[in-house]
Amino acid sequence: MPDTPTRFERVANWFDGLRKVLVATGVGAIVVIVLAAIVRELAMGGIAIDPVVVKATDAPDVPTPDLAAQQIARQIDRIQRSGVQEWRRLHVDDGVRPVDLQIPGAPLSVRNAAREVVALFGLAPVTLRSALTRRGDGKYAAVMSLAGDHGSMANCPTEGDDTLDAIYECIAVSAIAFIDPKTAASYMFKREQADCKELDAGLAGMPDLHREQQRISNRRDHCSFRETQKLISKMMGSSNKADLHWVPYIFGQIHMARAKALVGAGLQQQLSEIDQAIGRFHDSQRQMQDSPTAIAVLMKAFLLKGIIIHQTTPTMEWVDDPNSLLQKRLDIADKTFAEAAEQLQQLPKARSPSLDALVSRLEGLLIYRQWMIDAHRRTKSGRITVAMDDKAELAELEKAAAKYAAAEDKVPASAIELLDWGNILRASGKFEEANVKYRRAVDLDPSNADPALNIVITYIDRFERNSGTPDAGHLLVALGSLSDYLAWLSDGGPYTSLLPKVQQLLTGVGHGPAFEECLSTMRKTQPLSEAKIGKWKDAAPFKFCVDGAVDRIIKEGIQSADVTKASR
Repeated sequence: MPDTPTRFERVANWFDGLRKVLVATGVGAIVVIVLAAIVRELAMGGIAIDPVVVKATDAPDVPTPDLAAQQIARQIDRIQRSGVQEWRRLHVDDGVRPVDLQIPGAPLSVRNAAREVVALFGLAPVTLRSALTRRGDGKYAAVMSLAGDHGSMANCPTEGDDTLDAIYECIAVSAIAFIDPKTAASYMFKREQADCKELDAGLAGMPDLHREQQRISNRRDHCSFRETQKLISKMMGSSNKADLHWVPYIFGQIHMARAKALVGAGLQQQLSEIDQAIGRFHDSQRQMQDSPTAIAVLMKAFLLKGIIIHQTTPTMEWVDDPNSLLQKRLDIADKTFAEAAEQLQQLPKARSPSLDALVSRLEGLLIYRQWMIDAHRRTKSGRITVAMDDKAELAELEKAAAKYAAAEDKVPASAIELLDWGNILRASGKFEEANVKYRRAVDLDPSNADPALNIVITYIDRFERNSGTPDAGHLLVALGSLSDYLAWLSDGGPYTSLLPKVQQLLTGVGHGPAFEECLSTMRKTQPLSEAKIGKWKDAAPFKFCVDGAVDRIIKEGIQSADVTKASR
């Protein structure tokens, strides 16, 4: 009879089995963790920033190596956010270590081991190394390099700005210029764009030759985009061929910036730059037919061209002659919008929800802009903003609004898109619905004052379009929103379009002379010379006199109510 296992042997066998299971489970867990770490390192790629070497000073305000690395990482993140949304952003490892696993006494942690494995295949993140020195005069200088690439080195500062923040920015821009030149070019474009504005300001009254000399000098000094074009050259020499598709996009952006800066130089000079931008954007869009960005900028260039042509016509006296300057400009604007609509029809029908939403909104915007030209021709006035008495025009605007509503179901509208949607609703006479869109636009982008201004215009339109007895409540709401706009969101004037509209409004209700007298008195007072306060030299008298008109209208209403009560 075979021996039966003793209780002790059974327990020992059970523990031995349990041990094997636990060991297998532990090994499996470690394999999973290591594989996850490797996958994570492969997915992140990007840039690893070594602690900055800080030299030659013991001053208490000098940053620590880790703090300096984190500040460089912050600048890199800011640069990457300036790029197009569909560009892939590089992961930035600023040295702040996440939770890691390490066996006591072992030389490598799980994360470091994963990085070493990834490095075997040449897929490790680029390592940014830099050294920061504080000179004897208290100013800073730095040098940066990318590990393993002896050609990827730069000295900072590059343009004489040697503050600490400027040094961090210089290091970050230099690194991105080597790793991802298109993002660096986009960032530099936005920096240089800030200087490209008002090229012809202050040139009136000069002799023609001197004015032309100054114009050329202004263009070269403020709108050459030298640094951006240097980075575009790097893009063209990049080993990443996909970057080449974005070269005409950035060149187109340069031409658009120049067009906006040439507002005072005449229509033809603006159109020349816009036409060059359209050509560049066409080239980019042909190479990237499914890119929302490429499609959007091309359509916006067409729209800007049509808009600035149409904007020159409201001040022209109406003439029916088809060969007149007025009619020719209306035709060119109309054909520009029609060409943009035709370009949209040529896009692939199978597209992503985001691209489909963009196309739908652009179609709606083109319908609205073409309506403005049609209304101009019908009424023989370029000042019409509301179509409340023409069924055909209202039907077109309804179609445009429906395009925006359909797009909203796919992708929520941006602040600019909400502004355009609100304009369509206002043109349809749907004033409250329009202001809902404008308020959302203000909430999304408080830095843009246009939606707040459009709220004011909408309330004025609502009051003026009322065919019955003037509604004092609506009038006070319009003036109150104007006062809020002037106080909180306006840019300081000079309000060349808004002020005449308000003067006309107050004249229509019998308060025009008092408002004019108030403005005249306020303007005789010398404004404060302090630059920060002097900016409001146009806003302050405007707001003061609007508030005075509100007080008078309220008092008038109270007196009228008292007279009515006494007569009963």
